[in-house]
Amino acid sequence: MLYHVSATGGIKVLTPRVSTHGKAYVYAIDNLVTGLLFGARKDDFDFLLSTDENGTPHVYECYPDAFSSVYDGKSCSVYELADEGFLRGMTSWSPEVVCEQEVPAQREVFVENLKEALLEEEAKGNLVIHRYQDDAEHKKLISAHIVDRIIRYGMLEQPQLDFRFHKYFGKIVEQLRLIVEGHYL
Repeated sequence: MLYHVSATGGIKVLTPRVSTHGKAYVYAIDNLVTGLLFGARKDDFDFLLSTDENGTPHVYECYPDAFSSVYDGKSCSVYELADEGFLRGMTSWSPEVVCEQEVPAQREVFVENLKEALLEEEAKGNLVIHRYQDDAEHKKLISAHIVDRIIRYGMLEQPQLDFRFHKYFGKIVEQLRLIVEGHYL
């Protein structure tokens, strides 16, 4: 059994969509708790996601209160999918599986309060949430993640970055622009 989690309810057939990987896929995951992390609109600049050796998802906030900002007051639908046609290793994130064809939803389960559901999973030990910490170790981890994503997604070339970037990552963007413009050579 695989899961696709979306803020959109009532989907009967999932159709491939282009995402950051540049190819049209239906995305799914076999860990329901990890899937719930995708139940609200978020991106790589809100969280660093990983899994430990036991498959337990870990969420690292990229800025203070990111978890509440993303999940508070949100609901979602969990779609159960058959495994057939899904491939592993097609993206850089190992828990993710993809299918290039349309996939019928076998069942839909509505989650009324996504933040509460995730906090319940944390309490059960099925999820580890690393709240933003103003310490060197957390900042180093998040900075490396943010720099990687800014470069990977070509964001230095974008003249306008959203408010979140200016508030939380403005200094990183400024310094990276100076570096790539050759100011430190």
